Amino acid sequence: MNTERAAHAESGTGPAYWRSLEELGDTPEFRTWLANEFPAGASELMNQATRRQSLKLISASFVLAGLGVTGCRRPVAYILPFSEQPEGYVHGVPRYYATAMPTRTGAIPLIVKSNEGRPTKVEGNPLHPDSNGATDRFAQASVLALYDPARAQIFKRGRNPATRPATMDFLDRLSRDLEAIAGRGLCFLLERGTSPSRARLQELIAQRLPEARWFLYEPLDFDIHRQAATLAFGKPVKPYYRLDQAKRILSLDCDFLGAEEDLHRHIRDFARGRKIRSPDKEQGEDLLNRLYVVESLMTLTGANADHRLRLPPSGVLAVTAALAAMFPHSGGSDWTEALRDSAGPWFAKPTWPSIWAIRTLPRP
Repeated sequence: MNTERAAHAESGTGPAYWRSLEELGDTPEFRTWLANEFPAGASELMNQATRRQSLKLISASFVLAGLGVTGCRRPVAYILPFSEQPEGYVHGVPRYYATAMPTRTGAIPLIVKSNEGRPTKVEGNPLHPDSNGATDRFAQASVLALYDPARAQIFKRGRNPATRPATMDFLDRLSRDLEAIAGRGLCFLLERGTSPSRARLQELIAQRLPEARWFLYEPLDFDIHRQAATLAFGKPVKPYYRLDQAKRILSLDCDFLGAEEDLHRHIRDFARGRKIRSPDKEQGEDLLNRLYVVESLMTLTGANADHRLRLPPSGVLAVTAALAAMFPHSGGSDWTEALRDSAGPWFAKPTWPSIWAIRTLPRP
């Protein structure tokens, strides 16, 4: 905001306006700044010596860039032709391969898109009856492992880099020493898996090192579902959950939409059950299922729940027993009423006997 000050002008008529306190004081610094009229350093370009020096520096930078000293050159890459042209291969056209990603107890059918011999996209196999094009976040992220800049790219011994010949020599000596004692004292600690490549390597190692021992470890018991189904039906069976046909789904501290086995199929089946109307029925049958979740921490399954009850892990067993007591011919419990008071209207719903799927968190 300009401030008006009544003062005489050089012409002697009208008021004079001053723009700053420096102008009002008429200091030498203000007169110098007003004469330059440009920011600091801009007037030096008018000086021939300074301009010549600037051109020298610019020319030197171009020379150094041409010699590659600055390190800004694009890395040289050579395109080599195929020694044997793959059958039906066309440059620039992606190719698709049917494969599977092994899990602890099964595998996920996949279709992998490949550009110029490099996988770039992973999707579920829509032709597989157990997948129907479904996948999970682990399968989607698996392709990123090939392009992870932090992946292991060199050999190391301790913390020091090692050359490939030195590493191969060390492994060769270690293999001969282990074969001399038949692998006695050698142990392998693995997680559960169904990879045929790993099974083949394990068989080859067992042939050369028969005294080696193999151990499997999992933080959770993923076999508890099969054990429970075997006790329920009286014969060895494995549960196969059809969430697309369930009208009421109860999850007891189990994240079957985020971290369970067969995650790709559970997500697809659960999404199918969320349809409001069926296009196959003339009257439009209501297919929207209801998901009830009892858990201690927020999970992806709990985020999708219609009704979520937060309880400590020690209270999940009590909820299970209280719900079982509500079914016909299941008996009663002395603490069912107290649990009903803490759980609110959960145990007052008349639709509980129609629950189709009940799952519990595997115990360690």
